[in-house]
Amino acid sequence: MFAARLGLISALFACSAFAQDQCQKPPVSTDPPKDLLSDTRILRRVSLALTGITPPVSKYEALVAVPAAGRAAALDAEIDALLASPAFYEQMVRFGHDWIAVPAYTKGAQGDAYQGDMSGHLFRCGGATAHPGAFYSVGENASPGAQCELPAPEMNMVEPWWAPGTMVTVLGKAGSAVTTVMDTMGRAVDCGVANGGYYDPSIPGGCGCGPNLVWCSPLSGLGAGSNHDLFNSQRRHPFEEPARLLAHLAWHDRPLSDLIVGNYSVGTNWLRALYVRQGRQQGATDVTTTWWKGSTDASPRDPIHPTPDDPQAWREFTVAALNPYLLASRDYKFDPRTTTAAPEGLPAAGVLTMMGSLSAFPRERVRAARFLEMFACSSFSPPPATAMFPPYTGDPATGGTCLHCHRALDPAAIFFKRWDFGAGSYYVPWPFMPGIGRFRITPAWVSGQYPHSAADNSPGFRWKNAFVPGTVMTPTTPAEAMTNAEALLLDTMPPSYSLLGATSDGTMGPLGFGKLLMSSGAFDQCAVRKMYSRFVGRELDPAVEGAYLDTLTREFVARDRKLKPFVKYLFTQPEFRRGL
Repeated sequence: MFAARLGLISALFACSAFAQDQCQKPPVSTDPPKDLLSDTRILRRVSLALTGITPPVSKYEALVAVPAAGRAAALDAEIDALLASPAFYEQMVRFGHDWIAVPAYTKGAQGDAYQGDMSGHLFRCGGATAHPGAFYSVGENASPGAQCELPAPEMNMVEPWWAPGTMVTVLGKAGSAVTTVMDTMGRAVDCGVANGGYYDPSIPGGCGCGPNLVWCSPLSGLGAGSNHDLFNSQRRHPFEEPARLLAHLAWHDRPLSDLIVGNYSVGTNWLRALYVRQGRQQGATDVTTTWWKGSTDASPRDPIHPTPDDPQAWREFTVAALNPYLLASRDYKFDPRTTTAAPEGLPAAGVLTMMGSLSAFPRERVRAARFLEMFACSSFSPPPATAMFPPYTGDPATGGTCLHCHRALDPAAIFFKRWDFGAGSYYVPWPFMPGIGRFRITPAWVSGQYPHSAADNSPGFRWKNAFVPGTVMTPTTPAEAMTNAEALLLDTMPPSYSLLGATSDGTMGPLGFGKLLMSSGAFDQCAVRKMYSRFVGRELDPAVEGAYLDTLTREFVARDRKLKPFVKYLFTQPEFRRGL
């Protein structure tokens, strides 16, 4: 009895000397609790994750009717069925908008200003006119609408690019085969190059609209300043493209890395027309393939539009096939400091070279920041109040408080210089790739003087302030810039730089950035975090779950970076099966 009391007194003393509350807790087990969800609840969770809706009652009943030993196989079969359903594709479009948060494609002083469709506008005759529903161009008559009342105008029946399989009536020369006209000085003018109106582009008067009217569009500019209408607003389509590419990769079992290093995309006829017209305005010749006619190719498409010639189908295309200045090459290198020749173009790089994403983020540093957040899960926050920095001497990447972010932003921003606005007219400065095609950069362009010529409306004043020789973002010497103004557009990271612990392989432009994200491993880890959050339901914390994140990343890479196999793997994990 005395020994027992002595043991009790010793135990109480130990608790009071250390942590008394711990003495009253049971031993901690290292084995996970046996608290898996029921099969029907797992089915519900899988359905919500893949389609956004709960299963019908019949699915629960069918699962319960399966003997317990066969339910794992039945659940696996149901997951495969859900992954093959159009509802999964639609859910991936939503995932794409959440992950690749590109803003609305509505920059400019007015909704249809500054980023027009780069096409001539085809107007349409009203129902009460002599030629109801016929199309005409404004350049044909001093009073354009008068064409709709002419008793015997020139008329052509044409199959238009925006409505394959149909025929439309076109009045006047717009439906003709005229490819050049003469200006007032007797010079030949290319009918395939549009000019800016006050918000509405046009082709020269007397011109045809090209084969199948590909130089023209039945819309005004890019329509209204809204993205709300997928079927009647061309502006919606470049905004939609990044999310649709992600859904396409998921649906067709492609590597998610093609989001940032792929040379292809997906697009409707409205979107494809923008690529074709941007290349033509940049200086390319006409695309001779029937890019607008889905029945002429077997390109993979979305599951919502199976009809061959549906112009709203999101069909896959190699970007260079529509705009040859967005190169298919994966290893193209170019250094404007060593040559005065123009580059062949800019290597296509998935989301990183899309018209919607580059234009919605209208500056190179902004693009770098947003793409680092999207595809490397980087975050930018103010420095702590106690942080000390070298004095600012003209370069935010080497001094001043801005150094806190710009030491990462500016090396990344190097890759995103060759996309800007200003090539076109004063009223409708369209997006263009400076230094490429017919838009060569002269000393006048970067002088900061305005106007620098009667023909241009370039962003040279901004470039003069942003592209300062000798800075981290512009590693060009003043002497090199004096010899060749285009040296300021250097968009290849020097070998002495590093970002995310990796160095560039010398590929120019956004593709060089995408390849750097891949070689650093940042894209793989970020993609895993995005998918884990979407399909499991909570954010991973790299600070405390680093080892777990590394394991998941290895599993993702081992599955060729494809979404479906990795999601199926996540569904087998205890955290998902326990409902955590």
